[in-house]
Amino acid sequence: MALRMATELGRRIRLEAAVEEVAVRPGGCRVRLAGGESLTADAVVSALPVGPLRSVAFTGVSEARLASLHRQRQAVAAKFAAAYDKPFWRSLDLNGLSECEGVLGSTWPQSEGILSALIPPERYGVLLGMPAPVRDHELLSDVARLYGAQAFQPFTSYLRLWGTDPWTQGYVTQWNPGDVMAVGPLHGTQKPPFYVCGSDQWVAGYMEGAVRTGRDTAREVLRHG
Repeated sequence: MALRMATELGRRIRLEAAVEEVAVRPGGCRVRLAGGESLTADAVVSALPVGPLRSVAFTGVSEARLASLHRQRQAVAAKFAAAYDKPFWRSLDLNGLSECEGVLGSTWPQSEGILSALIPPERYGVLLGMPAPVRDHELLSDVARLYGAQAFQPFTSYLRLWGTDPWTQGYVTQWNPGDVMAVGPLHGTQKPPFYVCGSDQWVAGYMEGAVRTGRDTAREVLRHG
């Protein structure tokens, strides 16, 4: 969905342009990219996941706000999805929901004929230890133990290593005891001309949070001109 939306923006989207420094000032903000190029704007909207955000140097943002943003953490996890012509597990009177004992942590039906699975942080190292050519087969083996041999016959499958992707460095928000209080009441709030949005700035991540915070932030930007 994000890639499809990005195509409508054309050259206004810069890909693989890592941000190294952000200077926030009323009336004029500056963003410095890796390589030295600087961009200027009236406001800055950050949709960076909390992992990559920690590598950006900020000026003009309060210590309290930075402390709140930097205290957030994401689960080092991966997602696996297998797409089938039909939800074959239903013929076995199964609903596709499970908690697993293999590398997969859980499965759930993402859509008609699509079965998704999560590789949780405590099993992520096992996934990384798998040779890349055998990963799909071994993950499908976990699915087959739950739902039968038809699990080996998806028309496509997809694995995203969120936890070690340099642009994400994690999956959904991971709250440890004490984190909610440490992140505090600034979580998900705005201080023009610096705005934050994205799934991390919602309750617990996920696409719903990205959409909600994106819409809320857009309204705030428009309201402040």
